[in-house]
Amino acid sequence: MSQQLRSAQTVVRPAAPRRCAECACRLSRYNEEPRCTACQRGLLHRQRSRPSVPAHVWADREVRLALLTRDFCRLCRLVRELGGLRQEDLSEMTGLTQSFLSMLESGARRLTNIDKIVRLLDGLDAPVELTGPMLRSARGAAAPPR
Repeated sequence: MSQQLRSAQTVVRPAAPRRCAECACRLSRYNEEPRCTACQRGLLHRQRSRPSVPAHVWADREVRLALLTRDFCRLCRLVRELGGLRQEDLSEMTGLTQSFLSMLESGARRLTNIDKIVRLLDGLDAPVELTGPMLRSARGAAAPPR
């Protein structure tokens, strides 16, 4: 009888708490992932690639016309819409602020500063055959033939 009593009193110990695979913090019992929310968010941020303009955008007739007429307001809007990009993406690519790009697209600002024009075209990686070498920095344009 004492053996039966002992088996009835067997204590079930809870399993050791699960830990984050990256930072080793204790995971919530509701979290089924191997990482905590903070590490998962950081992982997604690191995996996200730098945005870029898809090649098909530069083949669009309206985009080419906007470049030809130097209509940067229309160019930015078309590149964003056709490329599936956000103003934040264009900002990250070009170094121009999102608020400036917003004002540019709405027509509240104009792009007349040559340095900003070069920065925009370089950041968008616009093809030199569409922009001409004068509107590209040495980094963005191929070296001229000698």
